[in-house]
Order: sequence, then C-alpha cells, then structure tokens
Amino acid sequence: MSQTIHLAAGTLNIEVHKAHLPLNDLLDFASRANPKRGYLFVSKVLGKHIPCKPSTMRDIYHRLATPLLEVPGSVIFIGMAETATGLGAGVADSLARKAKRRDVIFQHTTRHRLPVSEWVCFDEVHSHAPDHILYRPLPAFQQRFAEAQTLVLVDDEVSTGRTLAQLGYKLSQKLSNIRQVILVSIVDWLSPEQKQAVQEKIGRPVSFISLLEGTFSFTPSPAFRPSLPGKVESIQPALQALPQTGRRGIGMGEKSLIPSGPYPKEHKVSVVGTGEFQFQPFLWAEWLEKRGFDVLFQSTTRSPVQLGGPIGESLSFKDEYGEGVDNYLHNPPRSGDVIIAYEHAELARNHNLPEQLGGSVWGVDRSASQDR
Repeated sequence: MSQTIHLAAGTLNIEVHKAHLPLNDLLDFASRANPKRGYLFVSKVLGKHIPCKPSTMRDIYHRLATPLLEVPGSVIFIGMAETATGLGAGVADSLARKAKRRDVIFQHTTRHRLPVSEWVCFDEVHSHAPDHILYRPLPAFQQRFAEAQTLVLVDDEVSTGRTLAQLGYKLSQKLSNIRQVILVSIVDWLSPEQKQAVQEKIGRPVSFISLLEGTFSFTPSPAFRPSLPGKVESIQPALQALPQTGRRGIGMGEKSLIPSGPYPKEHKVSVVGTGEFQFQPFLWAEWLEKRGFDVLFQSTTRSPVQLGGPIGESLSFKDEYGEGVDNYLHNPPRSGDVIIAYEHAELARNHNLPEQLGGSVWGVDRSASQDR
C-alpha cells in the first residue's frame, strides 16, 4: 500500500509492506520544528501526543509481547527516553503477565542526571535533547542483568536503527551471556540493508518485532524554516529517582502493585504523565478505566510539533525539573477531571501546567500502593 502525505514541512511518501494493524489506526503525521527532521510520525496508540484509551495501549503492549513469550531468560527490556519509557515498560509488563514470568527486568534510558554511576551513554542523531544515559542497575538486579540471555530494545518507531544499534552494541559488550537482541517497535521503517547493518553493528543475532513494516521517503519544503531551541544541557541538581520509575530497573511480574492515585470527581477523566514518567500514571489510568471511568491517557514531551493535522492545540511551559527546558502538552484535555502525575510532589510546586489545565496534582512518591 502506498500513501502520500503533504505537510507544511514537505511531502512524505510511504510504502507499507506488512501490517498487523492498518497504518491509519497507528499513525498520523505532522510537521516537526526540527531542521534535522521536519516530519513527525504521530502515534495514535502511544498515549503521548494524542490522548489514548489505556485499554488501546494495553492491546498494543500485548500484541508486541506475544512473539516474546518463549524467549530464553532472564529477559532485559530497555525503553528509549522519552517516547518509549512507557511503551517499553508496558510490553515488558504484558510479557510477564501473559507468560507468568518472573525473569523480566525493565529499565529505560534517561536524559536526567542521577547521583549514581553512569553505565552507558550515547547520542541520538536527529534529536535536539541531551544524550541518552543508562545508569547502572540497582544492586538487586545486577546479577540478573549479568545472567540475561535476551536483550529487548524498545522504541516507538525505528527509522534508521543507528541509535538502537549503538545501544545494542554497547550492552552486548557488557553483558556477555546475551544470546539474542530483539528490536521491538510499533512501526519499523528499516530496509533489509539497514537491518543487516544493525545486525553487523551489534554482533549478536538480531530479530525485529513490530506491528507495521514499511519504508518512506521525505522531500522537504524549502519554504519551511522552523526555529529550534539549542542543544539542551542538563543543569538541574541531580534527580533522586524513585525506585519504581525504571531508571535503575524494575522487576516485572512480581507482586504487581500500582500507585494509588486521586479518585476522580467526574466520569470523564484525563490522566497526564510528565516527561519520562509515564508507566505508573498509565497503570492508574488503566485501573480507573477497568472500573468504568471514561479515561484518556497522554503525557508531556520535549518535542516541539507544528500545529495542524493531528495537533489541534499545544501548550508550552518550562519543564518541572528546573532545567529551563521548553516542554509541551499537545492536544490538552479541555473537559472532565484532569489529573497531572509527577514522580515527586515537589516538582509541581513551580510548574504552571496544573494551572493551565485546571487540573489536580498527583505526587506519586507520596502515594500508597494498591493491588492491581
């Protein structure tokens, strides 16, 4: 199937080769305020730029986890910041649930500084954000990392494979027992030649799992000249990460607990995650939806997107960590009960997003846990 999409930034030509779900069910398209890459594939199922039902997100997690049910363990999942911190955790969670496995560990890369040892650092070619950092796992997980046989790298879409190949290579050098590396994405745009290059870079058997495979080309418009913030540097004091956020590892499939969030006052509810902090707010949104609430989930982002097409409105504000970085909430909720989730309650003190949305603040670090 071929499709041509005309954007302010230029023209996208897409060829779909294989799809488990239709292209238009998975993606929309927008112009990106980034001269390195003027187009953006806007996921309809990620819960990021477009609000999404938690049940739809869980279906995506289950679909991507199903081919992994029999992989040898331990299984290490790495989600890419910021877009796939929630996706990676969700797929790992679904694998642990579906296969009743207790050997699944999830961790995500981050763009934030922690007061602990860095393990792996690498850059993302088309991003204006800081380099990815992967911190040394918590002591409780280090032996399971060392013994792991399967490494699963998760991103929402793979267009060149270079970033994941960098990470796969560096981790394969550190984890000598890895027998296979699996790249999981909602959409895979790699050509056979690019997949071969990823395989050669990583130096281990590599396989690919996605819901849609295809190729695309982009012809930029010379009239499109976006301005972009400079390279973002991390200047805030070192962040004290919560153990359950995933920056240093989470054991999936053990006794599953979700944070107990605020109970909505209205039937219609929007739960908003902030930046990399997506999975725990998603679990609360999912819990509410299962109890009959009309719930949508979305999260803030560093990614500037031009208005138009799937982006009807966009709020701009400084980040909650005190870096002075422009953040955005695309397609913000304008009705119902709005709950904005922060991993630390104090992050909301000088953050004006709750005021812009008229929403309530949920500091997850002060929440009790509740059986899922």
